[in-house]
Amino acid sequence: MTDLQEKDLCLSEDPALSYRVFTQQDVWYFETREGQIVGPFRYRSEAESNLNHFMANLREKLARSK
Repeated sequence: MTDLQEKDLCLSEDPALSYRVFTQQDVWYFETREGQIVGPFRYRSEAESNLNHFMANLREKLARSK
């Protein structure tokens, strides 16, 4: 890991999501499973909230397709 990218390993209540949120040059991002980087966000909590919203939308779409 470089100085410019520091992953927060205890960010989310869901350990499977915690590694996806990281900071780079004092702003926060999250990375999707497909490798898309989403952000920047000013605060870690903002990145986490947007990641949770993103995941909820995916779950909703999956539920509708069944």
